[in-house]
Amino acid sequence: MTTHDAMFLMLTVLVLVLASVLVGIIGFGLARWTGAAVPDAVSRAALAFAGALTIGVALLGVLITAIK
Repeated sequence: MTTHDAMFLMLTVLVLVLASVLVGIIGFGLARWTGAAVPDAVSRAALAFAGALTIGVALLGVLITAIK
């Protein structure tokens, strides 16, 4: 793996984490909008964040395997 490949992978993971954080924030907002209590909304946001990150990492693994 070259330095360019490692840097591209790090940037891709960073974008993936930022997108997952955005999904978590949206999940929190939707939970609060439907009338959920704050602890329940945080729990739903964490679940949305973890789900988005898991799917993103799985997709990234498949794409890296397919490209190499």
